[in-house]
Amino acid sequence: MKELTINTNQKLTLDSREVAELVGKRHDHLMRDIERYSQYISKSNDPKVGAVENFFIKSTYVDAKGQTRPNYRITKKGCEFIAHKLTGEKGTLFTAAYINRFHEMEEGLK
Repeated sequence: MKELTINTNQKLTLDSREVAELVGKRHDHLMRDIERYSQYISKSNDPKVGAVENFFIKSTYVDAKGQTRPNYRITKKGCEFIAHKLTGEKGTLFTAAYINRFHEMEEGLK
């Protein structure tokens, strides 16, 4: 399960199951949190926030029983987002905006 992949958009991602393990949460609880964060980001019209796919990419995996289950591929920005552990719409949108800003500044230095 501990794999680092590059998805079709050329973004490095981690599997949400691994991230759940790393942050000490049950996977279904992390999925619930990500779905809430995604709703807040999706309904924002603020261009500083950006698209949900910059943070969390819906995906699936096949479990030990051969059944397809939902998960997320989480980008570096998404991992940073989760690390902040903020709750609520205001905290979610603020976190997304400042994460994007720091990444813009890092790109400007290159």
